[in-house]
Amino acid sequence: MSAIAIIHARGGSKRIPLKNLRELNGKPLIAYPIELCKQCSWIDRIIVSSDHDGIMDAARRYGAEVPFRRPADIAEDVASELVTEHALRFLAAQGDPLPEFVVTLTPATPLTRPQRLDEAFRLLTAHPEWSSVTTIRRTVEHPEWMLRLDGAGEARTLLGNPLDGDYNMSQNLQTFYYPTGAFWINRTAPFLARPSMYGVRWGAVMMSADESVDIDWPADLDRVETLLKPK
Repeated sequence: MSAIAIIHARGGSKRIPLKNLRELNGKPLIAYPIELCKQCSWIDRIIVSSDHDGIMDAARRYGAEVPFRRPADIAEDVASELVTEHALRFLAAQGDPLPEFVVTLTPATPLTRPQRLDEAFRLLTAHPEWSSVTTIRRTVEHPEWMLRLDGAGEARTLLGNPLDGDYNMSQNLQTFYYPTGAFWINRTAPFLARPSMYGVRWGAVMMSADESVDIDWPADLDRVETLLKPK
């Protein structure tokens, strides 16, 4: 079995300009997914897909391959599968043998642990009927307590349930999960046949709340800095 990692790291981030070059605990953000993948023995190659010279240079400095510049038409806010598909088809056009598995990730979740990737890889290999495995966390709020409001201000629950009786006690409610998008591991052949980060059947591994921090706003950088400090 072979696997490659494709790290998405464009230069046009809007909420945090050049986010992937921002320093976090003395290293640019792009360094984190590269170093993460290096700790997984089953990942054979680490490729960065970027359209920015500075990010590409930093990626090479930390040991990733940058065999192409990401085309402008997929360097904006586009679906992740388009970026991963482009990288795989580029490698195929170069004559590189395609791996059995492809890992897609970004620098936005720098607290992801290698054990989580290893866990996901074991789960996917144990389930040949699945196309992929991704990451989730427990939801904080309960869908049964979420509301819709009409134009007059009348409220109804999202799921149509009442809010009294058993529904008024959180311990009686179901546990739900939310996708974090820290990474996806896909089987390459079904992915290229029908590009999707999930596929028809897929599994998930649980991440803790801290591990799931997604750097989207400047305050998220501060939070991660705090979490990285020695206890």
